[in-house]
Amino acid sequence: MKIAVVGVGGTGSAACRHLAKAGHTVVGYEQFRVGHTRGSSHGESRIIRYTYPDPLFTGMMGDAYPLWAGLESEAREELFVRCGGVLIAPEGHADLRDTRESIESAGLPFEELTPGETAARFPAFRLAADEIALYQKDSGFLRATRCVRAQARIAAVHGAEIREATAVHEVASRNGKPVVRTEGGEEPFDAVIVTAGAWMGKLMHGLNLPLSVERRQVVYLRIARSPEHFAPEQFPIWIDARTLYYGFPSDGVIQGVKLASHVAGYAVDPDNDGREPAADIIAEALEIATRRFPDLSDQVAFTQVCLYTSTASEDFIMDYAPDLPNVFLISGCSGHGFKFTVLLGKIAADIVTGKTYPRDLSRFALSRFV
Repeated sequence: MKIAVVGVGGTGSAACRHLAKAGHTVVGYEQFRVGHTRGSSHGESRIIRYTYPDPLFTGMMGDAYPLWAGLESEAREELFVRCGGVLIAPEGHADLRDTRESIESAGLPFEELTPGETAARFPAFRLAADEIALYQKDSGFLRATRCVRAQARIAAVHGAEIREATAVHEVASRNGKPVVRTEGGEEPFDAVIVTAGAWMGKLMHGLNLPLSVERRQVVYLRIARSPEHFAPEQFPIWIDARTLYYGFPSDGVIQGVKLASHVAGYAVDPDNDGREPAADIIAEALEIATRRFPDLSDQVAFTQVCLYTSTASEDFIMDYAPDLPNVFLISGCSGHGFKFTVLLGKIAADIVTGKTYPRDLSRFALSRFV
């Protein structure tokens, strides 16, 4: 089959790789360069974890982990740092309760640490007296930009054509077949996978997709004392269930420790949003860090903007586009999707080539959102 992939980010690069390795003719369209910093699939770190309060996502991560291991082996470079992870919450918090049940049902090992036990094992952390840390050893972080570039590179090795700096103006249907229109004209395909991220709503505007595009900002703070306590060997990724802040160990590339809010941001136009740092976001990150990690300084080492493309429920959209035969959409990764992208790309590749995914995907059907 001849298949187009529109948007070569996390999911799109994975789809290109899976399709090309299966012997299909693949054209990937990327309006910028592979690994660009204007969307969602970039940076030195994205969380990977089983620890979801939702059993479906925990189960899907069981499918994704082996795919990440396979990509890392094939790419022959470090893509996944397995440093463990903690969910921090007061006992009785709904997310803590549901996450515990979800990973127990999946047969995954975990530990629950008191504030004292957490400080003894991970000296940089300070928990409040009413908090516990649910620790799961398989969590860690993915080197996002490297992952995207590796998938695109491997796809090209297997014959995929990755057309960078090529914006798609329309995905349409002509004589019952999907076509992709760029400045250079129209090209027909047997199937099209659209993974356009923050530009999905603009590109597929006729579908009125229920997506919001919001800006988020990550902040790296310099380490004031005991830098060894912030290395991956002693510092797990963390999620604070009360504040919805999350963070990472020092990644060995950018000097400092990264943290960010899952919720602090505002709606933007992906084509017109400035990328300048927001002072209020930095101030809030400093307040969180001061309480949680006393050995961090108040000096900002680096800050960067990324975009969330979200549905109201934070479920993904994975479905064929109505009235556009053989055009498959994946969007709405809602700020937690990168860890799934290697799997989402495979699911899309399998579905458009007539295969099936063993889990029930009806929850991600477009009809659930519109």
